[in-house]
Amino acid sequence: MNADPRIDERHVSAENFDRMLDSGVPVTLAVAGAPDTFIFIEPRVPELGLRVAVSGKADAPDTKLRNILARIALRDGKQFFEVVVTARDLFHDAYPILCSVADRVQLGGLSPARALHATLDRMSSLLRTPEALTREREIGLFGELLVLGGLIERLGAVKVVEAWRGSLAEEHDFGLPELDVEVKTTTSESRTHWIESLTQLVPKEGRPLWLVSHQLTSAGVGTGSSLPGLVDAVSAQLGPGRHQGDFEDALARSGWRDDYRERLTTRWARRSASRGYHVTGPFPRLTPDDLRDRGVVIDRIPTIRYRIDLDGFADEDKTPGIIRSACDFQGWT
Repeated sequence: MNADPRIDERHVSAENFDRMLDSGVPVTLAVAGAPDTFIFIEPRVPELGLRVAVSGKADAPDTKLRNILARIALRDGKQFFEVVVTARDLFHDAYPILCSVADRVQLGGLSPARALHATLDRMSSLLRTPEALTREREIGLFGELLVLGGLIERLGAVKVVEAWRGSLAEEHDFGLPELDVEVKTTTSESRTHWIESLTQLVPKEGRPLWLVSHQLTSAGVGTGSSLPGLVDAVSAQLGPGRHQGDFEDALARSGWRDDYRERLTTRWARRSASRGYHVTGPFPRLTPDDLRDRGVVIDRIPTIRYRIDLDGFADEDKTPGIIRSACDFQGWT
């Protein structure tokens, strides 16, 4: 298969790039296309970078890498998103990476921040053993994104991304201003959910805990959404800003990788309306205190996983508006 000639013709060859590096002279190379994009070499700093023109309010994500950073810079009165490599001995290897980011912006239509994230994710995938997102995690992440999407309008993009705690150990999935939310998603015909530990349904001191229950079923063509489709729908609802980078970081911590897109093709729809339950009083659950009160030495039981059945369970507490919003996201169909 031949390489795309549009890409071949867009960038200086590796040989010519090495000659420029060896010259020790500052260089700025224009990359043909829109938006205005440049690759620059600043030998004295030293920096090798990609510079992409941006308009309006723009933020640069924290790459969390030692030798690659992103920043917003003003050059001759214009605003640019810059990706900068700061280790001189990495310039040769980093050059094709910067070209890939430029191609994703100009040819793929991605924002500079998303193009950078997608490129770094693809590069890191080369170093990982091939893996797949389990069906259980696919369904679980789908349910968490439904809640996140439902809360965007009510809380705003920044606060809802900050509230998402699903990838952090010993945390409930969402820490909202006045309560916590645990999200459970099932593809069973009954509203049954697996609880992964004795503490998963234990409220934090002074904070009510609500469980949001989703029932999904496989959907036909043109209905529902795949997990990649839902990721894109929620990202679009969030809109541009620094929170996009935080959202993508949280997705990655939750197990998501862009290279899963071609494999995760199952489309999901709601089997029944999503519901919220106050985890208190008669709500079915096991807790450490319950077992201790019965004289059980729980230290001798290192792992407890159990299943609850919420079919027909009547929650007598009035559902707060924020929980109703968490259950009603419609932007994914």
